[in-house]
Amino acid sequence: MTKVTFIGAILVCAGLLAWAGYAVQGSYLDDENVLREPFYLLALGWFGVIVGGAILLVSAVRYAISVLRRGD
Repeated sequence: MTKVTFIGAILVCAGLLAWAGYAVQGSYLDDENVLREPFYLLALGWFGVIVGGAILLVSAVRYAISVLRRGD
């Protein structure tokens, strides 16, 4: 596993953990009836999953091309 692939996997895992954190923490109304929710975790989760997935996809395509060129 290359460093780039490892970084992509870490980003995807971090994104999934951010979504899990959002689900665990949840939303609530405070004393003044203002909705409080960790909305930033949703954005961080999407960022991690999309960027990490793109990195993994590019890494997989590069690997497939190198295997096809070798003829294995």
